[in-house]
Amino acid sequence: METNQYMEMFLDESHEHLQSLNEGLLSLEENSEDVSVVNDIFRNAHTLKGMSATMGYNKIAELTHEMEDVLDLIRKEQLKLDEDIIDTLFKCLDSLEQMINSVADGESEDVVDVSDLVAKLSAISKGEPAPAAASAAPAAAEKTAAAPSAGIELTDVDRDVLRQAKEGGLLGIHVQVTLSETCLLKSARSYMVMNALDELGDVIKSDPPAEALEQEKFDHSFDVLVVTASDTKAVEEALSSISEIDKLVVELIDPDAPAAAKPAAEEKKAAPAPAPAAAPAAAKTAAAKKAPAKPAAPKKAHQSQSVRVDIDKLDTLMNLMGELVINKVRLEQIGQTHRLAELTETLEQMDRVTTDLQNIVMKVRMVPVSAVFNRFPRMVRDVSKELNKEINLTIEGEETELDRTVIDEIGDPIMHLLRNSLDHGVEHPDEREAKGKPRTGEVGLIARHEGNNVVIMVTDDGAGIPAEKIRKKAVEKGMITQEEADKLDDADAVRLIFLPGFSTAEQITDISGRGVGMDVVRSKIESLSGHVDVETKVDEGSVFKIKLPLTLAIIQAMLVKVQEEMYAIPLGSIDSTINIQPEDIKTVRNKEVIVLRGEIIPIIRMEETLQVPHVKDSDEIFVVVVHAGEAKAGIVVDNLIGQQEIVIKTLGNLFAGLKMFSGATVLGDGRVALILDVATMMQQ
Repeated sequence: METNQYMEMFLDESHEHLQSLNEGLLSLEENSEDVSVVNDIFRNAHTLKGMSATMGYNKIAELTHEMEDVLDLIRKEQLKLDEDIIDTLFKCLDSLEQMINSVADGESEDVVDVSDLVAKLSAISKGEPAPAAASAAPAAAEKTAAAPSAGIELTDVDRDVLRQAKEGGLLGIHVQVTLSETCLLKSARSYMVMNALDELGDVIKSDPPAEALEQEKFDHSFDVLVVTASDTKAVEEALSSISEIDKLVVELIDPDAPAAAKPAAEEKKAAPAPAPAAAPAAAKTAAAKKAPAKPAAPKKAHQSQSVRVDIDKLDTLMNLMGELVINKVRLEQIGQTHRLAELTETLEQMDRVTTDLQNIVMKVRMVPVSAVFNRFPRMVRDVSKELNKEINLTIEGEETELDRTVIDEIGDPIMHLLRNSLDHGVEHPDEREAKGKPRTGEVGLIARHEGNNVVIMVTDDGAGIPAEKIRKKAVEKGMITQEEADKLDDADAVRLIFLPGFSTAEQITDISGRGVGMDVVRSKIESLSGHVDVETKVDEGSVFKIKLPLTLAIIQAMLVKVQEEMYAIPLGSIDSTINIQPEDIKTVRNKEVIVLRGEIIPIIRMEETLQVPHVKDSDEIFVVVVHAGEAKAGIVVDNLIGQQEIVIKTLGNLFAGLKMFSGATVLGDGRVALILDVATMMQQ
């Protein structure tokens, strides 16, 4: 079977199942009596085993099979769940993730040694003799169950074909396959069986016929007659790697043997298991025939309503959408310049269509932040155990959506902030108790929309960040002078934690202390045109607030002119635009400022910042008031052109040093306008 074409689907679905397994185990750890969670975990492990075996990754299949055995005993209440079993299962998930990542990187699954885990899981299963015997029953049935030769009815034509094959030194082999009762894709499994048999010889008959197998018009078992040069052992080995086969019977067929009575075949299908298990098995089969039929239908319908799309194709679609927007603006300019009424009318309709198309493309690219948030409960659990702390993670707003390009980048910053809260923020249980707090610390991960932005907050009810300690550390490390430290208010002092290399940890651990976390957070968020800030109160806790744009592709911007050059300022960063007189500009501490509604706002002259030759001030000065987080500034420009939809283009590696610009856009007349990075300009 050619598996390369299915590799991407296998990797995507494997990661989804691993995420579900992680979530399930975390839930089970909190409530070990929840049988429905155990069943969900079992189903995910079972599916992952089947997928891995189908793709030929036997080590992954072996490990998940052992997990499945343990989970089966737990759901049957034949094994008591304890902390050791939970920890072992989590270790299994870590190993599975490593193996799947190795496969994704084009390496072998063998880079991870899982023999110890397999042995431990096996030992856990054998701790209860009865379940161990029960779990081994299907394998035993494959070897010992004897099916009568009449499992498939032979016609005279079939017998002639078998005789001719026998004369040519070939064997006639009857194969009976019984699929798992939980198998959802029976047609796919039957196809894999037929394909494997075709490689060994010629399939001369199946019951039910091939068409019925393709349409899943059969129960859970089917029979195949094959002529091959291989023996029964080779046939059995070829089929045993196919997942979701509960029972496999392979036997030689003698074309001259008398036909067995038909009831015998029916008896074989009705009683495949040993006598003690016959009654429960029959009841289970009967229940499966009645129950799953109705729930299965909606599941299939749901799967057919969605399709996996490669992110590169979405990026291409977005780029084409951007080109369409640029040309639409160009046509609008032509219509206005030449006053072409017919063109203007057509453009109004085109504008509506392109706006709708743009909204749909944007929505297609939007992904819930749960795609990132879901990985953190497991991390919080592991880190809190390592730190010997009791911590409860609360997640809110995981349905909030962000552009896929942003989603892919925010995982690491959030992880750094969470680790900071776990290590530096939340105190040890005894310390919390001494302060009159609950022993269990509360850490929150919250997402919500604010206008055209998404705000993500990491909160904790821990010790908070003492401003004086931050000032002292910053002076000790030579980051600021004592005089500068004394001038800082508490809020600005706390923001020093975002400086490169800053750390308050007394010793370096696996969790923190190297002084790279907060600087990485700020750099990454600002590269996404976002902003990060912190609010804190000693002994009450801290709130880290990340503000991100909904999308980084097409935005509304204000076009401004400085001399003859055009620049774009993202509308999301603009508070207002004002006209002032030269005398309105005051000087405070050698810095130019204006007073707007009682608030002192520093002035940034674009001519000076961009080192453009100065032209004499006019009687009227245009100021664009912008903000980055809580800070504000007024950007002085020569002229305001107006609001326009722009497509953001990256500047590329050649201009990577131009920190003042977050990108560029192509205007309707073909000119290029640089997009100002407001946050960076305000730090100059």
